[in-house]
Amino acid sequence: MITIKSDSDVELMRKSGKICADTLSYLVPLCQPGITGLQIDKWAEEFINDHGATASCKNYKGFPANLCLSVNSGAVHNIPNNEPFKLGDCLKLDLVVDYNGLKTDSAITVLLEPVKPEVRMLSETTYKAMLAGVEAAKEGQKVLDISKAIFGARNGLSVIAEFCGHGVGRNIHESPQISNIPRDKDTSLLVSSMVVAIEPIFCLGDPNIYYKEGTWPTYTLDGNFVAHWEHSVLITKDRPEILTLRRDEQWQLLKI
Repeated sequence: MITIKSDSDVELMRKSGKICADTLSYLVPLCQPGITGLQIDKWAEEFINDHGATASCKNYKGFPANLCLSVNSGAVHNIPNNEPFKLGDCLKLDLVVDYNGLKTDSAITVLLEPVKPEVRMLSETTYKAMLAGVEAAKEGQKVLDISKAIFGARNGLSVIAEFCGHGVGRNIHESPQISNIPRDKDTSLLVSSMVVAIEPIFCLGDPNIYYKEGTWPTYTLDGNFVAHWEHSVLITKDRPEILTLRRDEQWQLLKI
């Protein structure tokens, strides 16, 4: 069932979203060659806890870490490990923060330059597709309109169809599901005070992935790189409000 957030819920989600955004902004410069996913995970937990919140991924269905950290061909939901990052890596950090029972969800792609031009294009296109989805997240529109906007901005990239956006709030995953490939059945209307996580996951090459039900690791079978960007978005009577907007993002780029 789709949940409409109360005014008090929205205020808590604004605080949760700020902590989520600030955590990711804090982690980006720490993602350097020689650093490991386990170190990033530890720093994430410390930062979140220091700001009076908790990381929702930890212990969610047995997930052992505070955030999902996927490298290169890793798609989503991968577990941080002790392998050092290296130049040319494409890191995806996916984080859910809980503040007083209300959660927000955001993901970023971090490129350890220099990277191949096609990898930079992959990340930039995925980011722009997320923003296209945000632009479509208006009261009176349908969930399908978000999917169409994301898919239409893919610029020839492959869409990893197994994973999708979703509602978020008291739970990490709530209704509605927001596919990154348009589905005619997704006719639910967007109304004020809904909060949705919009998250395109694109890759170079073949979109088929390794994914075993009940386990966490996912990666492309052909070894091609994946990009993942995500924001939690509040539907309003006017323009959408990005609850997880980071300070390093330029609002004028959002074009909404």
